Amino acid sequence: MKKHFLSLIVIAMLMHSFDVMGQRRRTYWVDAEAGYSSNWIFNQNAYGNPEMEYATTFGYTGGIGVSYFQDRDWGFKGSLFLSKMGQNYSGVQSVGEAVRKVNLTYLGVPLLIMKNIPYMNYPTWISFGPEVMILLNAKQEYSRVGGNPLPNPIGMASANVKDRFRSTDVALSFALSRMVDINRSKKAMYIFSVNSSFGLTDINKSAWQIPNTHGIYGRSHNFYIGFKAGIMFRVKKFGGLRW
Repeated sequence: MKKHFLSLIVIAMLMHSFDVMGQRRRTYWVDAEAGYSSNWIFNQNAYGNPEMEYATTFGYTGGIGVSYFQDRDWGFKGSLFLSKMGQNYSGVQSVGEAVRKVNLTYLGVPLLIMKNIPYMNYPTWISFGPEVMILLNAKQEYSRVGGNPLPNPIGMASANVKDRFRSTDVALSFALSRMVDINRSKKAMYIFSVNSSFGLTDINKSAWQIPNTHGIYGRSHNFYIGFKAGIMFRVKKFGGLRW
């Protein structure tokens, strides 16, 4: 855990350590980014079986995007990202020691509004907006040593479980980004960002919305927080306006 938090601190330091000149008004940029995130599924769905403790879950993400900077204050960004999400669990289950991994792969399409944070030494943007997440694959891995029989052993089976999850999830995404000029041409920049997203919809299909051992069902939601780094290229400029 300390290693992952140190990585986040290093990225944050990089975001504060470079001098930059900023984007031009009315310009289009394309970018490629990759990142690492801490993933969660809020409200565990054990399909009527005893629940286990949450375990740390990390995943990778990568993709491309297009940004448009209207002026020094506002911009827009659309992206396509392939992300590994899900949740790991481990601990005692029905007296036995169990390990469960739910691995979800999504194609994310965030459509974000970007707002410049004023009075910063370097151009810094906060982004927010909806993200449509399309489920590409879902697998469950499960193992247990000892213990009593489970109420619903089929629910814990290691298998492709895509049929248990909704094909799309709508999330609310946020990002804090900083751009760094690579050279004096102002045509290429590094981008560093901290990103977070919370799913607004229940990811479980109705047939698998099974109450827990207390007879209560809780809606399950995707969540992640992490960082991304990449490079941006200016592809088009309108007019001669400069910051």
